[in-house]
Amino acid sequence: MKRVFVAISALLVVFAWTTTATKPAGKGYDCEAAKRSLKPCTDYLSGGFSAGGPPAACCEGVKELKASATTKDERRAACKCIKEAVTHLPNFVQGRAISLPRMCRLDLGFPISKNADCNK
Repeated sequence: MKRVFVAISALLVVFAWTTTATKPAGKGYDCEAAKRSLKPCTDYLSGGFSAGGPPAACCEGVKELKASATTKDERRAACKCIKEAVTHLPNFVQGRAISLPRMCRLDLGFPISKNADCNK
C-alpha cells in the first residue's frame, strides 16, 4: 500500500512539473501562440495584400487569437503580446492593424496597435 501511495505521489509531482513547465509565464497565457496566430497577417500589416483586405489565413489567425483570449486577464495579456510583436514589424501600417479585426468581422476586445493601452 505504501508503494502505491509513493508511486501515485511521484506521478502527481511529475504531472504537476510538466504542466507548469509547459505553461508560459504571465498567468498561463501563451504569448508565443498569440504571436503565431497573427503570423499570416505580417505581410498585410507591413503594407502587402492591399487589394481586397487581409488574406483568409490572416483572419483565421485573428479568430484563433480571439479564441485564446476569453477572459479580461487573457485579453490584457494578448494585447501586450501583440503590441510587443508589432513593434518589430518592418513598415508596420497602423491603420491596417487597427482595422484588422473589423476587416475580419471580429471584435477582439483589444486593439492591434503599437500604442495600445492594454490596461483598459
